[in-house]
Amino acid sequence: MSKNPKVTVVEAYIKALCEHDLVAIDTLFDDQASVEDPVGSEPIQGKEAILGFYKTAFSSGISARADGAVRLAANHAVFPFIVELNPGNGEMRLEVIDQFSFNEDNKIIAMKAFWGQENISTP
Repeated sequence: MSKNPKVTVVEAYIKALCEHDLVAIDTLFDDQASVEDPVGSEPIQGKEAILGFYKTAFSSGISARADGAVRLAANHAVFPFIVELNPGNGEMRLEVIDQFSFNEDNKIIAMKAFWGQENISTP
């Protein structure tokens, strides 16, 4: 049985975060996508702005790892994961749940990151 392409996108996304791979991020998102990270903040619109957002995140030494199974429904994937900023020095740890909405080509058209102050820890 082949893996669901939406799960493959989630796995590629987490790998891209760990490897600071802007090219991979570029291939995962639709040109007109939006990112709301965290939910409630001003959405970032369009590929150029989204790549700028991730470039900034990569400069903080971001790392990520899955923290549970991907849940799929219709054109959405929801998944828990852990983000560490400046891992090794333990500056900040975030427990995040992301929601991806996909187009018919399995490109991300909307990403929403659910996290708040209670999901942040420092050593």
